[in-house]
Amino acid sequence: MFYGPGDLRLADVPRPEPSPGDVLVQVEVALTDGTDAKTFKRGHPLLLDEVPSPFGHEFCGIDIASGKRVVAANSAPCGACEACARGEETLCEALRPFLNGAYAEFLLVPERIARVNLLPVPDGVAPEVAAMVEPLACCLHGVERAGVRDGDTVAILGAGPIGLMLCACVADAGGKPIVVGGRAERRELSPLFAARPGDGRGADVAIEAAGTDDAWREAVALVRPGGTAVLFGGRERGTTLELDTYRLHYEELTIRGAFHHTPRHVRAALAFLVSGAYPWQRLVTHEIGLEGVAGLFADPPRDYLKAAVRP
Repeated sequence: MFYGPGDLRLADVPRPEPSPGDVLVQVEVALTDGTDAKTFKRGHPLLLDEVPSPFGHEFCGIDIASGKRVVAANSAPCGACEACARGEETLCEALRPFLNGAYAEFLLVPERIARVNLLPVPDGVAPEVAAMVEPLACCLHGVERAGVRDGDTVAILGAGPIGLMLCACVADAGGKPIVVGGRAERRELSPLFAARPGDGRGADVAIEAAGTDDAWREAVALVRPGGTAVLFGGRERGTTLELDTYRLHYEELTIRGAFHHTPRHVRAALAFLVSGAYPWQRLVTHEIGLEGVAGLFADPPRDYLKAAVRP
């Protein structure tokens, strides 16, 4: 249970009771991610509506009613509001509340999400790989927002799990991903995800995947005249970004935000994972129980990418 920044507690809670249409899932594995790590440190402007709150949102588990292995994305658009009518489902007025509580033995997927974004996992797919469906869906949406075209050079700022997933998505879209920055041992993984390390200068597209002030500024600075910078890693509410107005105006830069995913991205992400096109399992470097989650976020090991949390 998340009580506030830096305050994550293991607690006994009642087993959830599903209402009609809800799906009760016994969690096989949950995955840690950068969003939860940032939330642990500073809270989150959208993910948590109130505290104390269940925590964690990447998971794979067993549908108690059917016995089938399933995954679910952590929200679903309503399909009826003005944003959905425009095809901008990530701006849906009804995305909240988001699904939290993957760091638990049981998780209740509410009907509004189960109806749209609960998917069966094909046989033979490891649960820790299937559990990556939500972040990979976000990456697919981000690359779509970037408008990557065949042959484009794309600088990815950050070599963590999201950065490496973005590399795979860029390559799948026909682009040439270059990993900029990050630790040397992480950059060494980039060839496994169809990328190479480099400085990224003059890229057609730059995608920020570190969620820092420096990375946001560098993404805008790296792209060529007429290029596109995509700001993917979320920042705290109220933070600002200074821009070189000469470049923005006279060099006709395009700057876009990219947040969340849509149901079609979720389905595409699961198919991408199932394809085995990339060694997704290499992104999971640690395994812990529920009692180890708080300590991992408080003091992550240097070689940490993602951890499999097994209740």
